[in-house]
Amino acid sequence: MLGRGRSYVWLLAGLLAIIAGFWPSFYGDPLGNDAWHIAHAIAATLWVVLLITQSLLIGRGNRQLHERLGWLSLGLFATLFATTCYMMWVELTGPQPFPAVVRQALLFLNVTFLTLFVVLYASGIAFRRTRRLHTRLMGSTILIGLGPALVRLYGHQIPALDTPGSVILTFATIEIILVAAIVIAFRHDRHVRPFPEILVAFVLIQAGLPWATGPTFAGVLRALGSPI
Repeated sequence: MLGRGRSYVWLLAGLLAIIAGFWPSFYGDPLGNDAWHIAHAIAATLWVVLLITQSLLIGRGNRQLHERLGWLSLGLFATLFATTCYMMWVELTGPQPFPAVVRQALLFLNVTFLTLFVVLYASGIAFRRTRRLHTRLMGSTILIGLGPALVRLYGHQIPALDTPGSVILTFATIEIILVAAIVIAFRHDRHVRPFPEILVAFVLIQAGLPWATGPTFAGVLRALGSPI
């Protein structure tokens, strides 16, 4: 995500954080999950592995193989989108061990994160001929997976944190990463897009959380058939 030909370093760090965050719920016992979660986790892992591979290829000038492998992202994107939508529907209508206000917040985050993922991916495809912008857009998709991973990781490692506290710390981490990306990009070549726009998107999502836990959003969910 940062630095010409060195994006894989940051992406690899992100993958390690994702594995650490999801280790108790998936990577430590993958077969203990249902088929939808297994498909989602495999696709998400392969997505980050593909990002790392693509970064290595383009950094070494192998553009032809980079473009060929890029088509694999279409299948992974479709799998991630479908499995995420299914799991959101289960969260919306099925029994859950969380209080209603937590379920509302989780659904809001899932919807907004999925929307941002679609926008980043579609923009990355649209700007595939503009190398710097394409690389940054695609690389930034890892932040979508990093969000839920960090919430779990902080919750596991800092027992004193409740779920809202983990969410706040997660947003702070992602926003710090994006601010660092802006600073490094500016110092490198003064071209910082799309990092400021992505930062604004995460700030707006965080700002929307109080609304998501209120009666208006609860009414929307009930209109969709949720028992919340």
